[in-house]
Amino acid sequence: MVTTLSALAYLALILFLAGGPPKSWRGRPGPAIGLAGPLAGFLFLPNDSLPPFLDFAWSGPAYWLTLAPLGRTTRGRDSETWLQLLVLIPAWLFLCFYALKRGLPGDLPGLGIFAATPLLTQAGLKAGLGLICLFLALGPLAARREADSPAPLLTRFSISAFLITVFFPFSLSGLFGAPRLFGPSLDFFLFWGKVFLLNRVIAPRLAKAGRTAAVLWAVAGISLLTAEMFGH
Repeated sequence: MVTTLSALAYLALILFLAGGPPKSWRGRPGPAIGLAGPLAGFLFLPNDSLPPFLDFAWSGPAYWLTLAPLGRTTRGRDSETWLQLLVLIPAWLFLCFYALKRGLPGDLPGLGIFAATPLLTQAGLKAGLGLICLFLALGPLAARREADSPAPLLTRFSISAFLITVFFPFSLSGLFGAPRLFGPSLDFFLFWGKVFLLNRVIAPRLAKAGRTAAVLWAVAGISLLTAEMFGH
């Protein structure tokens, strides 16, 4: 019962951070029910050193399944969800392969492996630059748009959390030796601060550079990571 209540409070906080329910929802339960999928995806994402509510080896595919229905139920600009998934899922699989090659401890294709051992701490100089390039390529997909309806707003916020989980899951509790009770709170607020910063500030600026720049960053990132994995 306590876990259920804490999960609901957690999801309510996420909805608030993503933009909150608009006034047009009053008396209309349909749009709120439609957000159940993307909201559930947050239960699979660890918050830096804090484990996710639902932690198991196949949490990665489960996370993507929470976003996939949006591509079938939305129209117009919202249909970009499918394009986002077609870009993000192969990128995630590529990073899973890199984590496997590096011998990161944990269960793949789960998401917890990325939070437990940040990729940037295991990568050499070449791969580290590749990871940053790949992050810059995927960052525009997380950009918040004021004109978006609730579903894509929450989806892009979810993508922001996913990118932070994979690329920058660094915590402060271990670094500063924070007390046992204070440390998790510090990591929790740090994680969502990074997500908010990416969603509202960094990603929109990356999006302004255009798709050509994103493609160039992606090619550079994949090339550098591949060179380290298969170089001699």
